[in-house]
Amino acid sequence: MRPLPGFNLHRPTSLGEALELMGALKSVKPIAGGTDLLPLMRDRAITVEDIVDIRGLHELKGITVEDGTLRIGALTTLTEVLESPLVAEKASVLREAVGHIGSVQTRNQGTLAGNICNASPAADSAPALMVIGAQARVSSARGVRRVPVEELFAGPKMNSLGKDELVTEILIPELPSGSGAAFEKLGRRRGITLAVVNAAAYLAMDRKKCVDARIALGAIAATPIRLPEVEAAYKGRELTPEAIEESSRACYSLVNPVDDVRASADYRREMACVLVKRAIVKAHARAGGGQ
Repeated sequence: MRPLPGFNLHRPTSLGEALELMGALKSVKPIAGGTDLLPLMRDRAITVEDIVDIRGLHELKGITVEDGTLRIGALTTLTEVLESPLVAEKASVLREAVGHIGSVQTRNQGTLAGNICNASPAADSAPALMVIGAQARVSSARGVRRVPVEELFAGPKMNSLGKDELVTEILIPELPSGSGAAFEKLGRRRGITLAVVNAAAYLAMDRKKCVDARIALGAIAATPIRLPEVEAAYKGRELTPEAIEESSRACYSLVNPVDDVRASADYRREMACVLVKRAIVKAHARAGGGQ
């Protein structure tokens, strides 16, 4: 195994100090779980002179609910998300997606915020967070802003954060009654695998009529994507099996998948339709099936 290249390690004792370091240092990266950063450094895929270790910042840990909003601190591990009763109650689709991420060891070390900030197009948490309207709280010494999770993705392994910015929280709004969401993943094996395609769907129902629909796909383009045309096809309709099949097939002409070693573009296009249909069927059942 190749050794890590040399770097300067900084261990701030407060969020304010961490943000000052992020702004002052020129070639800098934060580290929390390190499950993505350290392999990239070891492979010389990125060059970093300074690392700001934020693992000791206890204000960035924990899962709470405030005024109906589920708040997940940036240092909350994937295992803590998976095992949280609050996440199971308020955002079960996120729990479902996180259960597909990596190995037990990776989930014990890695964080939810890190899974997003790594900006992999195949990030399993991304479609789930996107369909339930999650936002990231982004902080710097200049101030704080909220960003929809999908806007953090700028390209493969590229996020939209400024050099001086840190994601400090993931915020998930309260979902209405009569709604449901589901996650689906296709990999080359059952576990510890990158997605060939992943998908999430959210539905809000008024009796038998769909009043809101959100669909997201991952591992299909340079970033995880929403499918507004397919979402519009579901809205205002009674979701019969025929309507679900018809709208799901619309994915085929709307996606332009990548070809890579994991799958061909044609296969991904077909599987996008399949996974969207499966996710919609599950979300519909969880929303009460239109009863």
